[in-house]
Amino acid sequence: MTSRDVTGADVTSPDVISKVRQILAELTGDPEPLRASLDTPLLRDGIGLDSLRGAMLLTRVHGQFGVDVAGEDLNLDAMATIGTLAAFISQRVADGAPGG
Repeated sequence: MTSRDVTGADVTSPDVISKVRQILAELTGDPEPLRASLDTPLLRDGIGLDSLRGAMLLTRVHGQFGVDVAGEDLNLDAMATIGTLAAFISQRVADGAPGG
């Protein structure tokens, strides 16, 4: 899932990617998310978030960007990888979500 504008260009904000990486590094206490590829899964063998840290991530994303991932993405597909989460946030911020 990447955010694309009407021309098909990727509109995932590098600033959003950087902030998501920083949040993940803080939540895990590990610098690996700062350098992990965008297709790194957030759960299990990727970043390794458990349900508690996943909930904490959603809370931090809402506070930082004003985007309610769980409220807008009922299947939580946006939580698949670092890149899908950053793309989801970038799109919502571009669409005018408060706090972004």
